[in-house]
Amino acid sequence: MNSSVKNILMVQDSSPCIRTIKIASALQSKGLNIYLAHRGKTPDEVYGYGNSIFDSITLLPKSKLKEIKIIKEIITSKSIDLIHFHNQPDRLGAKLIKTNLSVPVIYDQHDFMSFKHHLSKKDKKYERICNENADGTVYITDSYKNEVAKFYSLIDNSLSFANYFPAESTLHSEDFLPKFSKQDRKTHLVYIGRISEHRTDHRNIIKILKKLSKKRFILHIYPSRNKKYRKYRKIKNLIIHEKLPYKKLLQEISQYDFGITVFNNDVAPKLPHIRFAFGNKTYDYICAGVPVLTQDCLDEVKNFTLSNNFGFILEHYENYQNISQENYSQIVENILQNRNSYSMENQIQRMIDFYQKTLEKFHAKK
Repeated sequence: MNSSVKNILMVQDSSPCIRTIKIASALQSKGLNIYLAHRGKTPDEVYGYGNSIFDSITLLPKSKLKEIKIIKEIITSKSIDLIHFHNQPDRLGAKLIKTNLSVPVIYDQHDFMSFKHHLSKKDKKYERICNENADGTVYITDSYKNEVAKFYSLIDNSLSFANYFPAESTLHSEDFLPKFSKQDRKTHLVYIGRISEHRTDHRNIIKILKKLSKKRFILHIYPSRNKKYRKYRKIKNLIIHEKLPYKKLLQEISQYDFGITVFNNDVAPKLPHIRFAFGNKTYDYICAGVPVLTQDCLDEVKNFTLSNNFGFILEHYENYQNISQENYSQIVENILQNRNSYSMENQIQRMIDFYQKTLEKFHAKK
């Protein structure tokens, strides 16, 4: 599809997340001009890179009275074709949709808030507006979208678009760090991302890690925040590392044998936003050439991992605990040969086509 879309304004009512940055980078690689309006920290401050991707970055004021006026000024001054709003929270997205701007608003649902929190009537209203009244919607997976459809009457103009990895960050075999397992003959597992010590939090993975520790795996965690994590530090065979910039993190994890995608097994099977979602970490592992271990209850990640032969189900220890070097090398080689189709750059044309379709629908209504 030929596209007339050139200037995109990304809006996020928080610090930009890694998904926003990865999509923006891939769009930039295709010649689009990407602008950012946000609150919180800049990409460089959060991830150690990303500011240079955007043609301009506007920090929205704490006062919410002027935010629409500022966004309208960006639309005019930068000849914006379309707004791509990234959710959590939904408030500003709903406000943009209801303002009847001169350009379409696409709502990108990173997280469905009703799955995660008890929402106030006001927040529920924002969520409904975003899912039912945007000019276009983006969901992480089809199954996630189907769960959201149980709550709202979703619009037809939507796209399922996962948290693919950036091609420029892809590690090749010559970039890999030496495996620790070759030195100590032990299997090293790595987890990247947020962890929690709250008993009912889905990111409390203490019980799972204790079980893995008893099986004599060596565990490495790279949390998204540098905190004490006293309960985790008590686990035998577990090392907590300092938070690293994204690109350095990818090379760092190449020295481990498997990357684990896990959540609190006491609550995860009951949570649709966990079962049917597909976060960044699984793509980050294959980006770094590291096979994946994931739980049986994580439908989307499990199907992806098994259908591509990128790893194993965590609970099936017999398949990987004493895996031969030959079989392990075959899985790594398979990842290196087939992961490229899951890079953001290889997928981004679908987003550009969606932009064009949304733009045409928007102007046809005028």
